[in-house]
Amino acid sequence: MFFYLQRLCIVTLAIWLAACSSSMPPRQTAPAAPPTRPATSGAASSTPTPATNNTATNGSVIGGPKVINIDPKPETSGNPTDGIDPNIPLETTVTPKLEPIVKGTTKPYIVNGETMTPMSEINTPFTQTGHASWYGKKFHGRRTASGEPYDMFKLTAAHRTLPIPSYVRITNLSNGKTIMARVNDRGPFGRDRIIDLSYAAAKQLDIIRHGSAQVEVSLIDPTQQAPSQQPSAPPAASNTPPQAIPTPAVASANALTTLEAGGIYVQVGAFGQEENADRLHQRIFTTLPETQSLLNKVYNGKTFQIVLGPYPDHALAAQAASQMRDKLQLPALIFSR
Repeated sequence: MFFYLQRLCIVTLAIWLAACSSSMPPRQTAPAAPPTRPATSGAASSTPTPATNNTATNGSVIGGPKVINIDPKPETSGNPTDGIDPNIPLETTVTPKLEPIVKGTTKPYIVNGETMTPMSEINTPFTQTGHASWYGKKFHGRRTASGEPYDMFKLTAAHRTLPIPSYVRITNLSNGKTIMARVNDRGPFGRDRIIDLSYAAAKQLDIIRHGSAQVEVSLIDPTQQAPSQQPSAPPAASNTPPQAIPTPAVASANALTTLEAGGIYVQVGAFGQEENADRLHQRIFTTLPETQSLLNKVYNGKTFQIVLGPYPDHALAAQAASQMRDKLQLPALIFSR
């Protein structure tokens, strides 16, 4: 009897559990994430759009001067002439001519914080002394500031402020060699140089091996080039002996002088070729004849210098330097002996 009651209880419990299980709601699972919809180009995005400004990628302000920032690095090692075909002919001469200034090359620009103001016309005299370097095959074929491709085999040069194009006379002050070249590019930047020469120009000046040299750069005014002299008719035969033709009194620019010790002087030019020094000497005398007694041509073993003096004090020397700058646009350097 006990056994029968035990079985009855077990069966009853099983039926009750089954009934409870069928009455419970099914288990709820976490809802699936809704499918993401790819954003279209025309749809609004929740990502904020950066505000536009008027600054160009090179740091220039649109509408303002172009900004060039260069980190000066040491010159590359190795032989820069490797790979240059020595059989390619080089341009050996150029003929200065008046050309229109390229539009856009006269705008001021900034290099490493220094503002450069290019010349908008040929304005002579312009003479500059400093180091020249050269650039070759790395830039061959690239566009220059003039819009022309750089040709390393032509007599060209890059300058920071001279008109583009223009022509310059370049003298290597270490050996006296002189060439004329056409300025068609801007530079040099990032190094202490006043002009960058093409391979052809550097080779004629004999600075390829050293890479740079101290030079004198003079701007050429094509309208002032001396015309070629026409042969004159032979003089008629005469039994009268020839007589000396009187010449006007001019300052003697041929004699070298030695500067007195203890004096104060003003240097207004230094040239690798004596004829250039003589030309400036004569120009100063013609414009300011009162300076005749103060004009000196001095040779220091490398350059021919045109010097005014001696002056008894610095004030008079400064006055003379201002006169050279204002009336003749010449650079003036005051020094003492």
